[in-house]
Amino acid sequence: MSFYGNIISNVAWKSNHNPVGDYYVSAPFYRVPSFAFRLPSPPSPVILPSPTKLREQMPSPLDNLNPDQRAAVTSEEPRLLVLAGAGSGKTLVLVRRILHLVLDKGVDPAGVLAVTFTRNAARQMKQRLVEQAETCAGAEAAARMSRATVRTFHSLGYLLLRRHWRALFDRPVRLVTDTPVTGGEQEETGRRTTKGELLRKAIETLYPDPSFRVEFKRHLWDYVTSSDEADRFSLGSDPRRRRFVTLGGESVRSYAEREVANLLHDRGIAYRYDKPAPWGGIAFRPDFHLPGHKAYIEVWEFAPGGGRTERRSRVEAYRANGARLIEIWREELLDFPKLVRRLGEELPGALDTPGPPGDLSRLDSEHAGYPEAIASFLGLAEEVLDKIKTHYIDTETLAAKAQKIDNPHTRVFYSLFLQIYGQYDRLLQRDGALDFNDLISQAVRLLREHPEIRERYRKRWPVVLVDEYQDVNTPQVELLKELVGHDNSLTCVGDDWQSIYGFRGAEVEHILSFERDWPDAEVQSLRVNYRNSAPVVELANLSIRRCRSFREKPSLALRRGSSPVVLHRAGRLSSDGAGWVQRRIEELVESGEFRPEEILILYRKNSNWRLLSERIGALGLPVRHDTIHGAKGLEARVVFLWAVVGGRAGFPGRMRGNRVLSVLAREQGVRRLDEERRIFYVGLTRALERLYVVTEEHNLSAFLKSLPDSPFQAAHSQTAWRDDLERPCDNCGAALEADWRFCPSCFAGLAGDDSRSGD
Repeated sequence: MSFYGNIISNVAWKSNHNPVGDYYVSAPFYRVPSFAFRLPSPPSPVILPSPTKLREQMPSPLDNLNPDQRAAVTSEEPRLLVLAGAGSGKTLVLVRRILHLVLDKGVDPAGVLAVTFTRNAARQMKQRLVEQAETCAGAEAAARMSRATVRTFHSLGYLLLRRHWRALFDRPVRLVTDTPVTGGEQEETGRRTTKGELLRKAIETLYPDPSFRVEFKRHLWDYVTSSDEADRFSLGSDPRRRRFVTLGGESVRSYAEREVANLLHDRGIAYRYDKPAPWGGIAFRPDFHLPGHKAYIEVWEFAPGGGRTERRSRVEAYRANGARLIEIWREELLDFPKLVRRLGEELPGALDTPGPPGDLSRLDSEHAGYPEAIASFLGLAEEVLDKIKTHYIDTETLAAKAQKIDNPHTRVFYSLFLQIYGQYDRLLQRDGALDFNDLISQAVRLLREHPEIRERYRKRWPVVLVDEYQDVNTPQVELLKELVGHDNSLTCVGDDWQSIYGFRGAEVEHILSFERDWPDAEVQSLRVNYRNSAPVVELANLSIRRCRSFREKPSLALRRGSSPVVLHRAGRLSSDGAGWVQRRIEELVESGEFRPEEILILYRKNSNWRLLSERIGALGLPVRHDTIHGAKGLEARVVFLWAVVGGRAGFPGRMRGNRVLSVLAREQGVRRLDEERRIFYVGLTRALERLYVVTEEHNLSAFLKSLPDSPFQAAHSQTAWRDDLERPCDNCGAALEADWRFCPSCFAGLAGDDSRSGD
């Protein structure tokens, strides 16, 4: 008897597997004492039509599958990994496998658990299951299929904890979500607040403490708000007048002047900025006048010894008028504590006590630049928090490690973060709440500490399937291991080549080493790429194979394609690069062959779009654009991969906070570079027909430099293939489009293809 036959006979059909005419009667399929816990009620008996009768009346779940897809759908192995490359029919295989098990093998749909990563994906999968069950077996089968459980990992964890909270806690679970939720989401997750809101609340709670407040403000001034500007203007004056905004809400000329203004403001020292001196005439304007201390401050944007003529004339003016002058050089800001001590000596008693504490909302709302700084800090704090919880990092060990960090930015960040994290945890405990990371880890704890609950759910869901397995992390795999016992089946579908969410905690190692977590697993590859043309597949395959770690698998384009990949080397992206893209889009639309909605512009980071947005906006056409992360799952007939250049915003991109995150990562450099290559691969494989890659002549991405020229040459046939011309397959008689390179029904013509390329 097959493995799935055992599932039916031993679990799903236990006790009352009695044929009644052309139907089977399914009895409740688990009986476990409830003990002290409230356990879910078993499903009521359902009537299932026999597989034989279904086959006589309805289409098969195996219809229109290619041999690879059919092998994956019908596999009898209890542990199965389906490696589904871009455009290979991943979701189709997962849905058809469930239909096959239910309609052909007699598995009760209530015994099926399918897990994915987003609510939208879960909703779409459930909808497809119900619709295709109706197509194959009628309305009653569709109604039964609705009994299958399709959930995200987090909603699954919440389901378990909501039902069994008494096993772990003294009150029902309340949830802190990653993003605001409404309606159905609130019912599903019991939403209370968001993680970002709670982190901000933790900062507000700590903010009245002078030592925390000064350190936090200083971090925003020196490393967050000013870091981008310092990169642009080398800590000097901005050529655009008065761009830098202080805590007092005024605009000043330079980063250095803002640092001084912020220090004076925070210590409650009144000052006048850039106002005429009463003794020097309207043209003589000191940088800062401190009326209460009868002193003036000049901030020199050059090192000591520089700017002799300018400095000499101003210093002589102060001396001639008996005015007290305090001089500050820009480089002194590199050792801020030392500068504070010197000013304390120059202004005795003035800097001993910080000024009024104020509150975070005032800092956030009144001063330009600081809301963005706080948002940036909170975003990085959320990412660090997720990694700490996902990877089970001990905070005491992290604190000891942080004290030894040489980089002051990173050291100060962790000094602040660990205080905030402690307060965040106290707020969670006060509210009896869990965040999304806790949902998984606490669900694992529930099943480990209470075997009777674990066995109940193993019997409830004898068939478990996971979509997008390349995006799982360690806690999610641990949850699967608790739910999948010896008598359960597990099918996972994914593609390590498309694992691009490492910043969210995804660990590609789990799909790379699937057989380590699930011994004796079968691996089935889906070889045919139905989405992309051969030139695109060839380029994408060459690119992904530059990764240090990846699973080797064939990826073969069904369509030849009539257009090679075009590489445009612009002199400058902002001028001729943007103009070239604008002209190409105009030509494509004016040709009548493509509609604007069929064109998609992709880029690595949102900042890349600013170089192009004005040109595209001038077209007045509804052309789509997005980051590659935002476009995963999308496709378009024409794709422009924009700004494939070197540097911070190119390929590979350098993320802000990289030094902070590297403290938590293992082999950060190799892993990060591999993920960047996978992001590049995902961008390439969004193109259905035409792909344009835009770079700069003297600033090529390292990814382009590592590729041969051949994928970009017009070596492929330029014949305009007519999709309406068909020919029969010599082997099976299936109708083949003229552009197809082999028969997708029987794979005739596939033999001899080089599985390592798309050509």
